[in-house]
Amino acid sequence: MLALIPVVLSSLIICLILTPFVRDFFGFLGIVDRPDAYRKNHVRPIPRVGGIGLVVAYFAAIVSLTVGWLAGLIDPQDPSIRLVVRLCPSIGLMFLVGLVDDLWGLLPWQKILGQVVAASYASWVGVRLATPAGFSAPSILIDLVGICWLILCANAFNLIDGLDGLATGVALIASASLLLAAVIHHEPGLALVITPLIGALLGFLYYNFNPASIFLGDCGSLSIGFLLGCYGLMWNQHARTSQAMIAPFVVLALPVFEVAVSILRRFLRVSPIFGSDRNHIHHRILSLGLSHRKAALVLYGVAALVAVVAILQTILRPEFATVLLVVFAAAAYFGLRTLRYSEFGILGKFLFSGGIRVTLRTSICLHEYEQSLATAKTVDECWLALKNTCKEANFTYISMRVNGRYFEDELKTPSFPGGSRLSVSLSRSDVATFGHDAQAQTMLIAPLAARLQEKLSRSAGAPAWTGTDADNPKANSAITI
Repeated sequence: MLALIPVVLSSLIICLILTPFVRDFFGFLGIVDRPDAYRKNHVRPIPRVGGIGLVVAYFAAIVSLTVGWLAGLIDPQDPSIRLVVRLCPSIGLMFLVGLVDDLWGLLPWQKILGQVVAASYASWVGVRLATPAGFSAPSILIDLVGICWLILCANAFNLIDGLDGLATGVALIASASLLLAAVIHHEPGLALVITPLIGALLGFLYYNFNPASIFLGDCGSLSIGFLLGCYGLMWNQHARTSQAMIAPFVVLALPVFEVAVSILRRFLRVSPIFGSDRNHIHHRILSLGLSHRKAALVLYGVAALVAVVAILQTILRPEFATVLLVVFAAAAYFGLRTLRYSEFGILGKFLFSGGIRVTLRTSICLHEYEQSLATAKTVDECWLALKNTCKEANFTYISMRVNGRYFEDELKTPSFPGGSRLSVSLSRSDVATFGHDAQAQTMLIAPLAARLQEKLSRSAGAPAWTGTDADNPKANSAITI
């Protein structure tokens, strides 16, 4: 394992030397992240392509490993080193996708397309998911899961790169834990290929920690996320137990959890999935009153705890490993609650207080109301459709005045004296009044009135109906709608 020291030192020194030149050169060209009041936390323009120095340092160390491998100084049969050498084109492609986005900008689908190609190539050369003994699945399905994992990891680190040093520090902790697991389980080849990334991350963190003088950019965050995803699958292939197979996925739980939370939040808000906001986990921690540096350190601590759980998964007996995973999941749940996301608070109330049933019932009532209105030919039939729907929805009162005619019905006794009534104008002279005593009914009033108003306006020029209205004493003639 002494071979790890020169490898980590080479990538560390190269990154330390190269990063300031990248910072100054691209700062001079104006390739910078500018402050804004909405999402950016820095107060001055900062170069955003720091991933160039990091990835060059990584590749330089990989070249030295390759030379040692070809010279016979490293086991030429080691599968991990052979695999990483074949993997270099896909790493380079992922880096180029991020660099083009940093320099000129890409549409979301263009970025995803490039990532799919890079991940597919990685899968083709052998970076794929291993399955537990006794489990069988179509190889194409296994490959698709592996490709999705690599794309998820790349974008996860891109997503958490919102605080100075956050993505770099979390990646450093994750890669160090994978290295430790490889050493513990006597996988020297895997340890050697992980080491260059550790050195490059250490060198870059010196410039990236708060206050940062350079940012990773997409070229850096996508590359390190992709690399860690590849290392995770490589460890998954070397693992000897089912619990050990889970470990690499636990290592990256924090950034992957951030992705899942962001997607669910935006889905609940009906916001663009690839949009931006100020509700990421690090933003929520900042909202608790912590400084940028303390928030990053808190998340480093979380990442370190996750790494410990992942390593323990590889050495504990199965029953203890399972209990640890359950405790870990419970801690993640309570951690999410501590962040006080309004989306999940409302979702919880909606799920556990009968909100789904109320919404479903409201939708059914509205759908049946629309069907009844569609077949209505007279004001009386419209009134009947409205009254029946309001009765089904437990309104307390309903009245309607249309074309000089007046309809009214006390549907039930209000739950509190007097109840609440809301009048909605249907036209200059027409109005509908709803008596209600529940929030769900209030939300239904607007669509009920809107559908009725639409029906009346559409039917204003229809041929006259020649029937009579013997049942309504207020009517003195047939009214056509």
